[in-house]
Amino acid sequence: MKYLLFVLLSLFSLVATAQGDATAATQGQGATASANAEPYDYSEDLDMAKAVRADSAAASDCGPVQGHVIYVDGQGVRHEMNFIRLGNACQHG
Repeated sequence: MKYLLFVLLSLFSLVATAQGDATAATQGQGATASANAEPYDYSEDLDMAKAVRADSAAASDCGPVQGHVIYVDGQGVRHEMNFIRLGNACQHG
């Protein structure tokens, strides 16, 4: 009986580790979209005239996920920015 319990817990641990590695790899894709992107600080005021592209990795997770946006400001200068947002799977209330 103890051997069976040990095997089941080991399998559960293996599956949980594999799932964690897959989640980390998915979140890493958004972070590597552009290494020269500036991180967003929520105290900043953005001058965003036009969003060119916006994406976020693992948006179906509940918790913080990495996002990336490319935008053009009011002067016509193109910027890239990384940000953290809450995933779509969370119950917001």
